Amino acid sequence: MSTSSLKPEILISRLSHRPCHLIGAMITISDPPKPRALADRLWTHRVSSLGILDRLPPEIMWMFLDLLDIQSIARFAMVSSRGNTVVRSHRPYRDLVTFAPHVLAAFGRTGLNGLHSVAELYAALQTERCAKCKEYGAFLFLPTCERCCWECLLCNPSLRMVTPKEAKRYFGLSERYLHRLPTLSVIPGNYGICGDPAPDPCKLVSVKAARSLGLMVHGSAEKLAQAMARRCKSTLALIVGRYLQGEPAVAQDQDLLLMPCQGNIPTDNFFGMASIPFPSLSRSGRVEDGLWCKGCEVTVREHDRGRLPGDVLAAVVPPDCGPNRVLVGLERRARSRESFLEHIKHCYGARKLVAELKTGNS
Repeated sequence: MSTSSLKPEILISRLSHRPCHLIGAMITISDPPKPRALADRLWTHRVSSLGILDRLPPEIMWMFLDLLDIQSIARFAMVSSRGNTVVRSHRPYRDLVTFAPHVLAAFGRTGLNGLHSVAELYAALQTERCAKCKEYGAFLFLPTCERCCWECLLCNPSLRMVTPKEAKRYFGLSERYLHRLPTLSVIPGNYGICGDPAPDPCKLVSVKAARSLGLMVHGSAEKLAQAMARRCKSTLALIVGRYLQGEPAVAQDQDLLLMPCQGNIPTDNFFGMASIPFPSLSRSGRVEDGLWCKGCEVTVREHDRGRLPGDVLAAVVPPDCGPNRVLVGLERRARSRESFLEHIKHCYGARKLVAELKTGNS
């Protein structure tokens, strides 16, 4: 039997899954409240207007709504029946409410619902690719509204959070400047692979925002590093500070997993507290949540047991990379539907799980 005899839907159902330990490591909104949209019956037979805004052409009105943040557009919908009608006919907001209500709820509960415009969020919804690399981004980093993959969340310092006290130390910020940074209120719960409980209460700021502010205050990366060195009293603090002030030199078309290890990366004590699973919406209207490969789990298990053939390992892991890091990274990687169907043709574990792949055209 050839691979073509198995429909893509069958292959996806047999070889893909959504790993609970990865999804649960992020912000979890199990019961997102419905937006405070006004029911049609409340406006039945009511005459309403938006005043001078009614004079605007529809195209200008859409541009106006694009610029509003989630909180503001919800309030606009409650001004009048006309406002409610206009908002509900605005496709970007309607799609966000339909396909990512948990993300909108997360912005509200973290106190960041006024940070990004509807246009920014909708652009992220219509994007598949991680903002930092070429892979599928299954998550959204709330403070920057960037789609990202697991590996970049783990390794890229600009996708990290720190406490305000740490921001002062690592980026040379005074209390006066610190108040300029948007503050995230951590939603109580368990985060990270180990499911550690979040400190309560806990306020965090984005490393990317703190670094940008630090550069503005001090004038250059060199002076920023000097300010950090004066405040860090231990070797460990200096190491962490240098890491947070840096930026991985990874081109957008490179695979971070297949590059040589960047050395020991400091532990992220707040991993997952500012990120959430985020679907992608194609121009044709297809919604994807990312597909994780069961075959990659098998490959990791075979390697742990010493049963992975040497030629398979050599084909997957570059000579200057650590096998465990690469194999576990592939196991944690989400893929788009198209990328997943291409991946399983060459995945050792997938071929072990689905015998038809061994004899298929690949």
